[in-house]
Amino acid sequence: MKKSIHLALAVSGMLALAACASSGSGSSSSSGPVGLVQVAAYTGDQAFEAQFANSIDYPALYAVNKAGGVLGRQVSLIQVDTRSDPADALTAMDKTLATSGGIAGILGPDSTSAATLVPMLNDRKLPMMIAAGEAAYDRSSYAYLWRDVPPDPANGEAIAIWAKRQGYARVATVFGTDAGSQGDLPGVVTGVKAVGISLADQENLTPDQPSYRSAVQRLLAAKPQAIITESDGPTAATFFGELTQLGSVMPIIGTSGTPSTTYFSPLRGAIGGANFDKYFRAVVVGNPVANPAVTAFNSAVLAVQSKLAKPVTQWENNSFSESGYDSVIILALAMDAAKSTDGSAYNKYISQVTAPGPGKQVVYTYAAGKAALAAGHQIQYVGASGPILFNQYHNSFGAQAVEEFPANAPATVVGTISQAAVQALHA
Repeated sequence: MKKSIHLALAVSGMLALAACASSGSGSSSSSGPVGLVQVAAYTGDQAFEAQFANSIDYPALYAVNKAGGVLGRQVSLIQVDTRSDPADALTAMDKTLATSGGIAGILGPDSTSAATLVPMLNDRKLPMMIAAGEAAYDRSSYAYLWRDVPPDPANGEAIAIWAKRQGYARVATVFGTDAGSQGDLPGVVTGVKAVGISLADQENLTPDQPSYRSAVQRLLAAKPQAIITESDGPTAATFFGELTQLGSVMPIIGTSGTPSTTYFSPLRGAIGGANFDKYFRAVVVGNPVANPAVTAFNSAVLAVQSKLAKPVTQWENNSFSESGYDSVIILALAMDAAKSTDGSAYNKYISQVTAPGPGKQVVYTYAAGKAALAAGHQIQYVGASGPILFNQYHNSFGAQAVEEFPANAPATVVGTISQAAVQALHA
C-alpha cells in the first residue's frame, strides 16, 4: 500500500520541524528530542515515496509537538534515504543508528528495504510501523513490527471487487516491474479470478522507457473494458499517452500506490484533464467515513503545507497519508502510556492504546489521548484511518476507499470496499 519533495539525504539528518524548538538534537538524555526515523526512498527510481513520507511526518509531528511532545520532549525526524536500493538502505541505517542518539521508533521500512532492515531493527528492539505490503508480513514473528495498512494482496483484491461492481467482465493489468509496483499485482490477479472476471492481458513495464508501443498494441488487441495499474508517473504517462494516440482511453483503476502529484500530473498531461477526471479512480487504504481524527489530520496538513508537495489538496483526506499519520500518533501515545521512549518498554502499549475495551476513553487526537492518559484513563485511539485493531501478528486493516481526484481539490470518496468483503474471497 502505497507514493515531490526530493530532500536527497544520502544517509540521514536530524530535522527539527517548524513546531519543534529543540536543542541538543540527537541527544539520548531525557531532556533531548525523541527521534523517529523515517525510512523512505528520497532519491532513486522510487523517489515518489518522499512525497508520501512528508505528507505523513510533518502533519503528525506538528500535532504531537503542538500538544507538548512526548513526556515533555519534542519529537524530531531523522530521514534515512534508501536510494531505492536495499543495500544502500542498510548502509544508511547502520550509520544512522551509530551516530544518532535518542531514536525511539521507526516509520517504515518500505517494500524495497523491508527484507534487509526489519530483522536488524527487530533485534535492536525498535518498534517499526512498516509501509511494506508484502504477504511475508501477514503472519509476522517479529515482535517489534507493526502494520496498520492492508497487505498488498488485500488492496489488489479490493480493486478486483470494485471492478466486478462496475460490471467489467474483462480487464487488463499494467504494472511497473519495480518491487513497489509489483506488490499489489498478485492480489489483483487472484482477486480477479475469485470474482469471476477474465484477465484479458497482463503488461509488465520496465520503468521509464521511451516507448511502450508494442505493449499498448497487445493490450488493445485483447480488448479489455478497464485497466488496473500501478507504476511511476513517467512510465504511466508514456504508456497511457501512447494508448490515447493508438486507441482510446478506457477506465483506469489505480492502486493505493498511485495517488500523488508525481503520478497524477504526468498522467493528466498525457491523456488530458477531462479524460483523467472521467476515467481514473484509485482504491486506497483508509477510512472513508469522516470523524474528528480526519478533521485533526486535515488541520495539521494545512498548518505545515509549506513543507508539502503542491497542491496541498492532494493530501487532505488522503487515505494513505492518514494511515501513516495514525502510526506516528500511536507510537507517541504508546510512549506516553508506558512513560518511556525505550522500545522494549513501550512496544506492548501499541496495541493497548488502540484496542477497544470496557471503560476505555475513545480519543481521536494526540492531545486528547495524552490528556486522558495523564488523568489515569485507559484509551482507544481511533484514527483518521478509522479504528486500528491489531491482530496477533500486529496487522490491522479496515475498509478501503474508492476515490476520484478532481484537479486542485481534495480526493472524493465514491465507494467503499469493506475488510469483510476482501476476507470473503478467501472463504
